[in-house]
Amino acid sequence: MIEAKPLSLNTRNGIESLTRRSFVKGTAAALGVSAFGGTSAFAQEMDVIVLGWTSYITPEIVAIMAKSGLNVRGVPASTDADMFTKVKAGGAGSYDIVFANCGWAPTYYKADLIEAFNVQDIPGWENIWPVFHENTDFPYVLEKNKVLLMPNMWDSFGLIWNQDLYQPTEPYSWTTLWDERVPKGKVIMRDGPDDFLAISGLALGVPRNEIYAMTGDKLMEAAKHLADLKPFQTAAGDEIFMDSLQTGKAWTGETSSLALAARLNRMAGKELTKAVIPVEGSLGWVDGPMLVKGAPNKAAALKFIELWNGEEIQNYLYTTYGFPLCNKAATERVMAAGGDGAQQLLDRGADKPDAASQLLFVGPPDNPSEWAQAYAEVVGG
Repeated sequence: MIEAKPLSLNTRNGIESLTRRSFVKGTAAALGVSAFGGTSAFAQEMDVIVLGWTSYITPEIVAIMAKSGLNVRGVPASTDADMFTKVKAGGAGSYDIVFANCGWAPTYYKADLIEAFNVQDIPGWENIWPVFHENTDFPYVLEKNKVLLMPNMWDSFGLIWNQDLYQPTEPYSWTTLWDERVPKGKVIMRDGPDDFLAISGLALGVPRNEIYAMTGDKLMEAAKHLADLKPFQTAAGDEIFMDSLQTGKAWTGETSSLALAARLNRMAGKELTKAVIPVEGSLGWVDGPMLVKGAPNKAAALKFIELWNGEEIQNYLYTTYGFPLCNKAATERVMAAGGDGAQQLLDRGADKPDAASQLLFVGPPDNPSEWAQAYAEVVGG
């Protein structure tokens, strides 16, 4: 067994930023196993089978769960698509819990793979920010308090620019990326083709709830609009992205975390960059555990969800990964402690969870093959 190495963000000089992509990729390779643990000394009959990113089934998390009588059998996966495929192939009885970014929750539900539940049936539910279980615009909230996923952590993408080189016009908009004042080749993008097409759609005025349903002429318009940015830069990692903005290789772009601007500013020793959620909204995510339909250990699965939202796990998640928490009580504990932990939350806007209402939650397009074809044919490499 290869020991998991949690991506601790705490450093002597402050907390470093972590993006969703590096969170998934950096931890997916950490474990080369199909399950964790055996029978816990604390757990005789409370097994729970959990499919998730290795970040969420680390030995530390397994040990915390074991103290409350749960024997977590973790099955690692690297992407949302991978987890969906595993659950769909395994069918009822293969898993109890599956983690997801919330944009995928409707896909699971339509495929009859998960169960909705009332968040108020989970002890400790009142510690969650209300927006995360009451806003029915969120794809996992079927009605107030009836959810497909227990909201856990969240973050938002954003528009970023080098203030020494360029100042966009207010109100800030994704159309900034197409501003004639920005020289060709000075736009930098993060993440992947579906995200780029989604941002192009937002810039064209497509409503957030219609972005992933784009098809036909509307999708082609977004692809052609994106192609107008060429040659735009794509950053494979945060260091490349930050270097481009700091050195002026890029003037503006799309960042997968608002906190990247604060990190750059600390490095530069001045307010070099600014990152915002544009008026059209932005991409973002909420993740969390979902209850698999036909779970063989349903009682244990519900206990897992309760413990996941509890103080010990939430403290571990923030200390280890540093993303904003959907748990209000946990957020307030970090803020009250001050220091680097509190600053990291402020950098990411975690003290203003209603900002999540401005997000288009990353998920699969209604027609993934059409999106892939549009990008390949119109935008290209």
